[in-house]
Amino acid sequence: MALNERQNQIIKLLEKERRLSVTTLAKTLFASEMTIRRDLKLLEREGLLKRYHGGALVQNDYIEYPLALRLHVNEKEKRELAMRVSQYVKDGQTIFLTNSSSCAYIIPSLKSYKNLLVITNSVQFATALSHLEIKCILAGGEYRESENCLVGRETERFLRSVNADIAFLSCDGCSDDGVITVNDAANAEIVKIAYQNSLKRIFLVHRSKLGSKYTYTICKTDEADEIIVF
Repeated sequence: MALNERQNQIIKLLEKERRLSVTTLAKTLFASEMTIRRDLKLLEREGLLKRYHGGALVQNDYIEYPLALRLHVNEKEKRELAMRVSQYVKDGQTIFLTNSSSCAYIIPSLKSYKNLLVITNSVQFATALSHLEIKCILAGGEYRESENCLVGRETERFLRSVNADIAFLSCDGCSDDGVITVNDAANAEIVKIAYQNSLKRIFLVHRSKLGSKYTYTICKTDEADEIIVF
Protein backbone atom coordinates (compact mmCIF):
# COMPACT_ATOMS: atom_id res chain seq x y z
CA MET A 1 0.00 0.00 0.00
CA ALA A 2 1.38 3.42 -0.97
CA LEU A 3 1.36 6.02 1.81
CA ASN A 4 0.33 9.60 1.19
CA GLU A 5 2.52 12.52 2.24
CA ARG A 6 0.75 13.06 5.57
CA GLN A 7 1.04 9.38 6.50
CA ASN A 8 4.75 9.42 5.60
CA GLN A 9 5.16 12.43 7.89
CA ILE A 10 3.45 10.58 10.75
CA ILE A 11 5.93 7.72 10.39
CA LYS A 12 8.89 10.13 10.30
CA LEU A 13 7.69 11.98 13.40
CA LEU A 14 7.19 8.75 15.32
CA GLU A 15 10.63 7.47 14.30
CA LYS A 16 12.06 10.62 15.88
CA GLU A 17 9.81 11.12 18.93
CA ARG A 18 8.77 7.47 19.57
CA ARG A 19 5.37 8.53 21.01
CA LEU A 20 2.98 11.32 19.97
CA SER A 21 -0.58 12.29 20.80
CA VAL A 22 -3.33 12.72 18.23
CA THR A 23 -3.58 16.38 19.25
CA THR A 24 0.14 17.00 18.65
CA LEU A 25 0.08 15.22 15.29
CA ALA A 26 -2.99 17.17 14.19
CA LYS A 27 -1.38 20.52 15.09
CA THR A 28 1.98 19.61 13.57
CA LEU A 29 0.49 18.36 10.30
CA PHE A 30 -2.33 20.93 10.07
CA ALA A 31 -4.97 18.22 9.91
CA SER A 32 -8.09 17.46 11.90
CA GLU A 33 -7.89 14.99 14.78
CA MET A 34 -10.46 12.84 12.97
CA THR A 35 -8.17 12.63 9.93
CA ILE A 36 -5.17 11.73 12.12
CA ARG A 37 -7.12 9.01 13.92
CA ARG A 38 -8.13 7.55 10.57
CA ASP A 39 -4.48 7.60 9.43
CA LEU A 40 -3.30 5.96 12.66
CA LYS A 41 -5.89 3.21 12.36
CA LEU A 42 -4.76 2.48 8.80
CA LEU A 43 -1.04 2.58 9.70
CA GLU A 44 -1.59 0.26 12.66
CA ARG A 45 -3.46 -2.18 10.42
CA GLU A 46 -0.43 -2.18 8.11
CA GLY A 47 1.89 -2.88 11.05
CA LEU A 48 3.71 0.48 10.95
CA LEU A 49 2.86 1.68 14.48
CA LYS A 50 0.94 0.94 17.66
CA ARG A 51 -2.02 3.02 18.79
CA TYR A 52 -2.93 3.84 22.38
CA HIS A 53 -5.84 5.91 23.71
CA GLY A 54 -5.17 9.42 22.39
CA GLY A 55 -2.06 8.75 20.35
CA ALA A 56 0.42 6.39 18.72
CA LEU A 57 3.85 4.98 19.43
CA VAL A 58 6.68 2.98 17.94
CA GLN A 59 7.43 -0.09 20.01
CA ASN A 60 10.69 -0.02 21.96
CA ASP A 61 11.62 -3.29 20.29
CA TYR A 62 12.61 -3.16 16.65
CA ILE A 63 9.69 -3.56 14.24
CA GLU A 64 10.55 -5.32 10.98
CA TYR A 65 8.24 -3.76 8.43
CA PRO A 66 7.60 -5.88 5.31
CA LEU A 67 9.66 -4.70 2.33
CA ALA A 68 6.54 -3.85 0.31
CA LEU A 69 5.59 -1.28 2.95
CA ARG A 70 9.12 0.06 3.53
CA LEU A 71 9.38 0.88 -0.17
CA HIS A 72 6.78 3.62 0.35
CA VAL A 73 8.28 5.11 3.53
CA ASN A 74 10.68 8.04 2.97
CA GLU A 75 10.21 7.52 -0.77
CA LYS A 76 11.39 11.01 -1.79
CA GLU A 77 14.67 10.67 0.12
CA LYS A 78 15.29 7.22 -1.36
CA ARG A 79 14.82 8.52 -4.91
CA GLU A 80 17.33 11.29 -4.20
CA LEU A 81 19.67 8.70 -2.68
CA ALA A 82 19.70 6.74 -5.94
CA MET A 83 21.08 9.79 -7.74
CA ARG A 84 23.87 10.18 -5.16
CA VAL A 85 24.81 6.50 -5.32
CA SER A 86 25.17 6.38 -9.10
CA GLN A 87 28.51 8.23 -8.92
CA TYR A 88 30.10 5.10 -7.41
CA VAL A 89 29.03 2.76 -10.24
CA LYS A 90 31.22 2.07 -13.28
CA ASP A 91 30.84 -0.03 -16.42
CA GLY A 92 31.84 -3.67 -16.02
CA GLN A 93 31.48 -3.86 -12.23
CA THR A 94 30.17 -6.73 -10.16
CA ILE A 95 27.80 -5.32 -7.56
CA PHE A 96 26.34 -6.76 -4.37
CA LEU A 97 22.81 -5.54 -3.59
CA THR A 98 21.47 -6.77 -0.27
CA ASN A 99 17.72 -6.87 0.18
CA SER A 100 16.53 -3.48 1.43
CA SER A 101 14.14 -0.73 0.38
CA SER A 102 17.08 1.69 -0.01
CA CYS A 103 18.88 -0.62 -2.45
CA ALA A 104 15.66 -1.10 -4.42
CA TYR A 105 15.78 2.53 -5.53
CA ILE A 106 19.29 2.10 -6.97
CA ILE A 107 18.20 -0.43 -9.58
CA PRO A 108 16.64 1.92 -12.20
CA SER A 109 19.86 3.97 -12.34
CA LEU A 110 21.91 0.88 -13.24
CA LYS A 111 20.46 0.72 -16.74
CA SER A 112 22.82 3.57 -17.70
CA TYR A 113 25.88 1.31 -17.34
CA LYS A 114 27.31 -1.47 -19.51
CA ASN A 115 28.27 -5.03 -18.63
CA LEU A 116 27.20 -4.97 -15.01
CA LEU A 117 26.73 -8.13 -12.97
CA VAL A 118 24.54 -7.85 -9.88
CA ILE A 119 24.62 -10.44 -7.09
CA THR A 120 21.64 -10.41 -4.74
CA ASN A 121 19.44 -12.50 -2.46
CA SER A 122 16.34 -10.49 -3.43
CA VAL A 123 13.80 -12.16 -5.73
CA GLN A 124 12.22 -8.76 -6.35
CA PHE A 125 15.56 -7.24 -7.36
CA ALA A 126 16.31 -10.14 -9.71
CA THR A 127 12.98 -9.62 -11.46
CA ALA A 128 13.52 -5.86 -11.79
CA LEU A 129 17.06 -6.35 -13.13
CA SER A 130 15.89 -8.87 -15.72
CA HIS A 131 13.38 -6.32 -17.03
CA LEU A 132 16.28 -3.89 -17.49
CA GLU A 133 18.35 -6.63 -19.18
CA ILE A 134 21.04 -6.40 -16.49
CA LYS A 135 22.82 -9.68 -15.77
CA CYS A 136 22.00 -10.95 -12.30
CA ILE A 137 22.91 -13.89 -10.08
CA LEU A 138 20.25 -14.77 -7.50
CA ALA A 139 21.50 -16.67 -4.46
CA GLY A 140 19.38 -19.71 -3.59
CA GLY A 141 18.10 -20.57 -0.14
CA GLU A 142 15.07 -20.41 2.12
CA TYR A 143 12.35 -18.10 0.82
CA ARG A 144 11.20 -15.36 3.21
CA GLU A 145 7.81 -14.19 1.97
CA SER A 146 7.58 -10.88 3.90
CA GLU A 147 10.88 -9.74 2.37
CA ASN A 148 10.57 -11.53 -0.99
CA CYS A 149 14.14 -12.71 -0.55
CA LEU A 150 16.26 -15.78 0.15
CA VAL A 151 18.15 -16.40 3.39
CA GLY A 152 19.75 -19.23 5.35
CA ARG A 153 22.74 -21.53 5.05
CA GLU A 154 22.46 -22.20 1.32
CA THR A 155 22.27 -18.47 0.59
CA GLU A 156 25.24 -17.78 2.83
CA ARG A 157 27.30 -20.64 1.36
CA PHE A 158 26.82 -19.34 -2.17
CA LEU A 159 27.51 -15.69 -1.32
CA ARG A 160 30.77 -16.64 0.42
CA SER A 161 31.94 -18.12 -2.90
CA VAL A 162 31.61 -14.90 -4.92
CA ASN A 163 33.29 -11.52 -4.81
CA ALA A 164 32.20 -8.05 -5.88
CA ASP A 165 33.78 -4.73 -6.80
CA ILE A 166 31.25 -2.81 -4.73
CA ALA A 167 28.47 -3.56 -2.24
CA PHE A 168 25.56 -1.32 -1.39
CA LEU A 169 24.45 -2.24 2.11
CA SER A 170 21.69 -1.25 4.47
CA CYS A 171 21.45 -1.50 8.25
CA ASP A 172 18.98 -0.99 11.09
CA GLY A 173 21.16 1.15 13.34
CA CYS A 174 24.24 3.36 13.29
CA SER A 175 25.07 4.13 16.91
CA ASP A 176 26.66 7.20 18.45
CA ASP A 177 29.70 5.12 19.46
CA GLY A 178 30.31 4.11 15.86
CA VAL A 179 28.77 0.66 15.43
CA ILE A 180 26.68 -0.43 12.42
CA THR A 181 24.08 -3.03 13.40
CA VAL A 182 21.23 -5.19 12.08
CA ASN A 183 18.42 -6.62 14.20
CA ASP A 184 17.59 -9.81 12.27
CA ALA A 185 20.12 -12.66 12.45
CA ALA A 186 19.54 -14.00 8.92
CA ASN A 187 19.74 -10.56 7.30
CA ALA A 188 22.79 -9.68 9.40
CA GLU A 189 24.69 -12.70 8.06
CA ILE A 190 23.91 -11.73 4.45
CA VAL A 191 25.11 -8.16 5.03
CA LYS A 192 28.28 -9.41 6.74
CA ILE A 193 29.18 -11.67 3.84
CA ALA A 194 28.56 -8.95 1.26
CA TYR A 195 30.69 -6.59 3.37
CA GLN A 196 33.55 -9.07 3.67
CA ASN A 197 33.57 -10.11 0.00
CA SER A 198 33.50 -6.68 -1.64
CA LEU A 199 36.38 -4.35 -2.48
CA LYS A 200 34.32 -1.22 -1.70
CA ARG A 201 31.54 -1.18 0.94
CA ILE A 202 28.96 1.60 0.98
CA PHE A 203 26.28 1.79 3.67
CA LEU A 204 23.01 3.58 2.95
CA VAL A 205 21.64 4.92 6.23
CA HIS A 206 18.45 6.90 6.72
CA ARG A 207 18.87 9.61 9.34
CA SER A 208 16.15 8.01 11.50
CA LYS A 209 18.57 5.09 12.10
CA LEU A 210 21.32 7.30 13.53
CA GLY A 211 21.86 6.88 17.26
CA SER A 212 20.40 3.34 17.36
CA LYS A 213 22.12 0.04 18.10
CA TYR A 214 20.67 -3.43 17.54
CA THR A 215 21.67 -7.03 18.22
CA TYR A 216 24.09 -7.97 15.45
CA THR A 217 27.21 -5.94 14.68
CA ILE A 218 28.28 -5.66 11.05
CA CYS A 219 31.31 -3.40 11.48
CA LYS A 220 32.51 -0.13 12.96
CA THR A 221 31.65 3.05 11.08
CA ASP A 222 35.32 3.84 10.49
CA GLU A 223 35.72 0.46 8.76
CA ALA A 224 33.14 1.26 6.08
CA ASP A 225 34.45 2.79 2.87
CA GLU A 226 31.51 5.19 2.71
CA ILE A 227 28.37 5.93 4.74
CA ILE A 228 25.72 7.86 2.86
CA VAL A 229 23.18 9.43 5.22
CA PHE A 230 19.93 10.47 3.55
